[in-house]
Amino acid sequence: MSTDLYQGMSDFYNAFIQRNRDYRAIAIELLQLFGDKQDILDVGIGTGLLVEQLLLLQPELQITGIDTSTSLLAQAKASLGTQVDLYCQDVCNLQLDKMFDIAYSRGGAWAFVDDGDTILLASHILELDAIQQSFARVAAHLRDGGRLMIISSNANHSKQDEFDGEVSFGRTVNKHWVDGEQYLVLDYMCHRQGVLTGRQKVRMRLLELEYVESMLRAAGFRLIPYDSTECRIYQKESAK
Repeated sequence: MSTDLYQGMSDFYNAFIQRNRDYRAIAIELLQLFGDKQDILDVGIGTGLLVEQLLLLQPELQITGIDTSTSLLAQAKASLGTQVDLYCQDVCNLQLDKMFDIAYSRGGAWAFVDDGDTILLASHILELDAIQQSFARVAAHLRDGGRLMIISSNANHSKQDEFDGEVSFGRTVNKHWVDGEQYLVLDYMCHRQGVLTGRQKVRMRLLELEYVESMLRAAGFRLIPYDSTECRIYQKESAK
């Protein structure tokens, strides 16, 4: 897994993402799911746009964010300051001296995407063993009864946006098969006055929901029924 998938596009990432995601609405729904839980782990915090909204709505939350991208973490640090503990760590090797009530991801490590006929997991982690390990490492940092929330994303759709008449930002998405396995390739490009100023390709593994949930069960999670297409919730079962 690359140490910084977004180094080539961090300068213009926020402008595009904010146009295509209603982070306040996502934050409101997440806070309802958090209930009275206070210790939160954001897996793949990026530039901190979602966390910023969470803290505006509920400043007393204790949030820790991890990411492998130093460039995105620098932006998160600039906007969040000391409100959030930030760590440059890969979730597959997560090692923090703290435990959490809630862990969540919306595309930072994993997200669910609607493929038309089915729901798939899109994972920045490409190897099956590493995906299994990532679930296990999150489970190890959750208290008994803690919850993992994997949020749906629109990252499997191509988009194009214009900014102030001179800057355009686009994301082209293609799905393909390699040796019987499904992948998404997200090609991000930024142009200024028609000249390419930044580009980054990101590859994600696609997995069938049934297979993903068998991996989560192996990591000690069980599905919690929740009537929403925007989020799936898994609870860590108590140690026997």
